[in-house]
Amino acid sequence: MDDSNSPWVRYDAWNFALAETWFSGDSAFHPAYVDVDQAVLQSAASRIGVAGDPTAALIDVVRESLWLEDDRAFAAHRRSLDMWRARARQARATKSRMEAPPPVMPLLGVFTVAAEQMGASDVYAANAYRPRLEALLNVPATRSRSFQNAFTQHSEVVWRALNEYLELNEGLCGLPTAYSLGHRYVGLPQSQALVRTADRRKLPQFFRLFGFAPRSEAVSSDLERLLDIWIGQTPSPVSRNLSRLWKGKARERIAGIASVELSHWDGSYEKDDEEGASSRAGELRLTVLLRRGLGGRRLELSFAARFPTPVTVEHLTIESAEGKPRVAVLPSAGARMRPAPMSRFDAESLVGAAVSLSEPSRHQTAARRPRRVLPLHRDDLLGVFVEVEKIQLTEDAMVLVKDEPKVVELVKELLSSHGRHGDIFAAESREGVDALPGLPTGWLLIDGVEMFAVPSEVKHADLNPLVPLMSAQMSFAGGLKMPGRVRKWSSQQPPEIRAAVSEASRLEIALAPLDERGPGSSRSWTADQPAIVVDLSDEGLADGDYEVTLAADGTTLAQTTLRLRSGDTPDLVSWTTSPRLVYELDGAAIAALSAVDMSEASDLLVDGPRLLGEPQVRIEPRALPGAPTWLTRPSQKATNVRPVVMGVADPRSCLVTGRHYLELPPYMGGKTSGQIQGVCRTCGLVKSFPGNPRKQKRKQQKTSLDLDLTRLPAPRETAVALDTCLDALIHVGGGSMGSFERVATQAEGSSLFVDDLLRTLEGLGHVDVKRDLNLLPLEWEITPTQFAELADGSFLLTGAWSAASRSRLRALVEEAGGALRVECSTQTKLLSRWSVEGLSADLMEEIALAIGDCFVARDAAARLLAALPPLSQVTEALPLRAIPMHSKAQKFDLGSARWVPVPGVAGPGAYRVEQSFRTISLWVDHEGAIRREGRQGSVQLVKHIAASAAGRPLAAYSPAREMLFVPLGSDLPGLYGRVATLCGGSSPLVSTGTRTLAYTDVPRRTAESLAGLLTS
Repeated sequence: MDDSNSPWVRYDAWNFALAETWFSGDSAFHPAYVDVDQAVLQSAASRIGVAGDPTAALIDVVRESLWLEDDRAFAAHRRSLDMWRARARQARATKSRMEAPPPVMPLLGVFTVAAEQMGASDVYAANAYRPRLEALLNVPATRSRSFQNAFTQHSEVVWRALNEYLELNEGLCGLPTAYSLGHRYVGLPQSQALVRTADRRKLPQFFRLFGFAPRSEAVSSDLERLLDIWIGQTPSPVSRNLSRLWKGKARERIAGIASVELSHWDGSYEKDDEEGASSRAGELRLTVLLRRGLGGRRLELSFAARFPTPVTVEHLTIESAEGKPRVAVLPSAGARMRPAPMSRFDAESLVGAAVSLSEPSRHQTAARRPRRVLPLHRDDLLGVFVEVEKIQLTEDAMVLVKDEPKVVELVKELLSSHGRHGDIFAAESREGVDALPGLPTGWLLIDGVEMFAVPSEVKHADLNPLVPLMSAQMSFAGGLKMPGRVRKWSSQQPPEIRAAVSEASRLEIALAPLDERGPGSSRSWTADQPAIVVDLSDEGLADGDYEVTLAADGTTLAQTTLRLRSGDTPDLVSWTTSPRLVYELDGAAIAALSAVDMSEASDLLVDGPRLLGEPQVRIEPRALPGAPTWLTRPSQKATNVRPVVMGVADPRSCLVTGRHYLELPPYMGGKTSGQIQGVCRTCGLVKSFPGNPRKQKRKQQKTSLDLDLTRLPAPRETAVALDTCLDALIHVGGGSMGSFERVATQAEGSSLFVDDLLRTLEGLGHVDVKRDLNLLPLEWEITPTQFAELADGSFLLTGAWSAASRSRLRALVEEAGGALRVECSTQTKLLSRWSVEGLSADLMEEIALAIGDCFVARDAAARLLAALPPLSQVTEALPLRAIPMHSKAQKFDLGSARWVPVPGVAGPGAYRVEQSFRTISLWVDHEGAIRREGRQGSVQLVKHIAASAAGRPLAAYSPAREMLFVPLGSDLPGLYGRVATLCGGSSPLVSTGTRTLAYTDVPRRTAESLAGLLTS
């Protein structure tokens, strides 16, 4: 029987056609909307061969799918949606992508058509939504009440399904926008129809005009004031239709749409957003990273540049520096560029000079002007603190201040009375101020800044950046944010909820699960003052989506979604699209250092700790010295590195003189209302003045600040544990290095730490890493759940072990008579070690089979060792390259295990050369020195190649302690390091005092076999 014309078959056809039209690749990582423009619907109709009016056809197919003669008008849709959600849960359990859209697209299309027609006729009141919807669907008058009840019961559920679908696809189909603060049932469809595409594309102009930071959370009612200024310009930057709606009763909903767009905005903007964009300077922002390591704290200053038209270039020219030197750059999130690792800049000129950069492709420029008071906020996309125009309420911030007594005291007084702050740093310590290496002389850094109130009557112009733009704010702060454009946090380290509302006497934050099958129950917190902080770390929140609502004095002001994830709820898109990486050792010898996409041709490969195939390599062991032969005392002589000076401070600028030259717009006659903005000619500081001073003076009233900061929870430790980082990586599954960096930089934002964490996880067999020809990491993948048999007969858990899978494992292990042990570190910078003890390899095979997709790597280190090639073969596989022109060179001295400055590359050895702020590590043999060629490798690899060429392994071994030592910074490369690590199953121990790295529980035979490989 042909049922191609049945209502549900045609409904399903429309469902897929609309999903493909609305949420295609063009929507990826951009806010996505249910667009019912005639041309868009016509495109969807043509996909399924529907002729005629597409809107009428869509309405007909939805009408036929409804039970309009029944009290349960949407029952069939709800049943179909429940089935889709069950399939989505199954997809998550099996880590497979859920590509099929929920069966709600035609329904949402009709809901949006009704919203778009509001105010379009005189038959109904302009704000009458439900009568229009009933008229479109021809709902019988006798069924109107039952239809309204069914609509109220189910409409929010189907809109939520759309957001779920976009979230499941992690932004590849678009970012969710179906949210509404008020008028819930009408507000959701209006959120899709009210602001047209052309007007939405102009919103970045609004965000940039008022200095909003990318991905900010803004209370929509507070946005109305600023939108009124922007839309009310002459001529208005928006369409006549939006101007008309703004003058009506849609202001609140338009502001809500702008708020959603701001939360998704990555800071990029289109060339046509602003008149003359291609001819004006782009953005150059200062970035700050406060490193906390074993050697204490150190500040790293750098920059992030963005041009009006995005370009892909390898370097930028510093136009403001003498000689116009070039700096190597790498692409970064939000269409920005950041300096390549190891770039060094003069801190005083970077902060205090007017700096200008240009790019060679389209000759665009990016510039920044120094300011005396400089707020910075944590940029989630970059993992560092980035300069902003104004500080925001409740966010994590830092403040750089010109070290002048009057300015410093004013800043400290303002921060203490309207918020709180942590430590204060300077280049040299003094009373109440700690020394911070890397901070330029003449500046202070105030850490741990949180603002909870808006200062009034700030008269000193330098303090203007510390006056928040918004008077109400709710945000998530701290915790570990998962990678991806859909905002989500780790349930193992959730954020705080912070809120502040000026002049409010009582605040309430409510949190409720969005899924009726979801975890936990609703809860709420209150504060009888204008600020509240809720620490979620002790709430035991499970993975899931939660609706968070802020109310002030009984009025709901803001509503947002908190998404919590972990390794138990994997990113389905990333898991299904990430490369399947293995080390194919029967291919090129370079496979010992770099994984490749898995092929069907290899008979000898490494997957995590497990070797598949039978090795044929015969190893000649080599004895190692019983103690390090290199110099183990810390160097007392620091290498004198001259960073580039970015520019020279203008002695006439306000940064130096303290006097601002504010330029006001010309007076055009007539009365002026609102605010007039003056802009400083030299630093760009913006100060607002009342358009009618007398009226403003009458309005001002002396109010006391009723804010007791002692009632807020103490600022919590923001350090992210490595265990939490590993769980977040398990959630992601794999991908480009960008996703790995997004997790790692939340523990510490330096590129050195990212590289160290990657090598640590690779050594333990948790991740496999694909590298390019220069051995720079390209992609990574979490390895399958496996048990690596260690030298003592226990089994180390490696790969994608989530909390739930470990819980299931514990039950199986205890049932078999064994024990699941965990060695937890008290340091956040060390990983916990999970292992199974007391069971044989055969029993572990049975447990792995019961778990499914789990494997046992028997005698892991020994089998892997027997398959590795000699280091000499790896060296020959490295590509040759000409020794580049360079400004500085260092050679690795084997006796001291240190880099020693040399005039240039001459003779065989391991070299580190600097070129355009890029550091390159090379091994140069005798022939290469003559031909001016070398082999590029990692900084660790070239050291071991140099030691091999000299016939002396860069290692020592203590039989009594079963420890294999290498110099600090000379980790065993690639799979050689994995062999040493998998002997004991722990990360190597670092000793800065003796400058050594120690691999533990390494049998003597293994240590000497490794030495044989590394010297042959």
